[in-house]
Amino acid sequence: MKPSYEQIYLEQSKSLKIESYTKDSLCNEVNWHLHPEYEIVFIRNGNGLVQVASSIQNYEDGLLIFLGPNMPHMPFGNKDLKDNVEVVIQFNESFIIEKLNRFPEFSSIKEFIKKSSKACIFSKKVKEELSNSFLKLSNQNNTEKLLNFMHILYNLSIAKNTKSILKFNHHLEIDKTSLPRISKVFDYVNKNYAKKIRSETIANELGLTPNSFCRIFKSSTNKSFISFLNEFRIKKAQEHFENKHTSVSEVLYECGFNDPSYFCRQFKKHTGVSPSTYIKELR
Repeated sequence: MKPSYEQIYLEQSKSLKIESYTKDSLCNEVNWHLHPEYEIVFIRNGNGLVQVASSIQNYEDGLLIFLGPNMPHMPFGNKDLKDNVEVVIQFNESFIIEKLNRFPEFSSIKEFIKKSSKACIFSKKVKEELSNSFLKLSNQNNTEKLLNFMHILYNLSIAKNTKSILKFNHHLEIDKTSLPRISKVFDYVNKNYAKKIRSETIANELGLTPNSFCRIFKSSTNKSFISFLNEFRIKKAQEHFENKHTSVSEVLYECGFNDPSYFCRQFKKHTGVSPSTYIKELR
């Protein structure tokens, strides 16, 4: 089965993406997928399935797993118990280059990330020892989250009895040349979403014809480029509404839209409510 390429939305004011889910607010299941970010998944309890690349195995009484970039996998969560909590932490290569590389004291952590660049599962003992740290994240501010994350990462780097999931190089059922190209597209959109973006411009950046670019993008992400761009911009609009007291008209232009009615249609398509209703619910 061919994996979809998932876009991770990282807010500009944060170094990480940290999300906590419960039985009533499950993580969006995108099925068989991959992404260029590192990922740590903590599942408090319950039973489920770990499927990473060609490896398939069961877990019992929760899970703590580390995934390297571009590792195709299925969602890990389960709906067994009402008190279950799933915490997902994602960070990209720039976090290592721009943050960890600045401090020689983090050399052991960088070495751990390098060795665990595929996928590994931690023992139940390690999962239980770090359980409170993961559960705290949902109630912490950004500074506390970052400090807590470094605490978690350090403890993972010194953990024993870690189980490597893949003993051999995995085989991606996706055109290898598409991976860096799609990453460039995501990076370009992340930096320029507020401006006018044409598929022809990006195709030229990648050395492709517009038709070839659209075909490769659709094949790798299971959605058209314009659908992805609209979805990304709406995510950014939600971020603006949540972090600032700005008007609908201000936000739509800040997120690259020029037509208010089109923005409202896209916003309702992706969130289920109109921008004004969304703002009222936030307030």
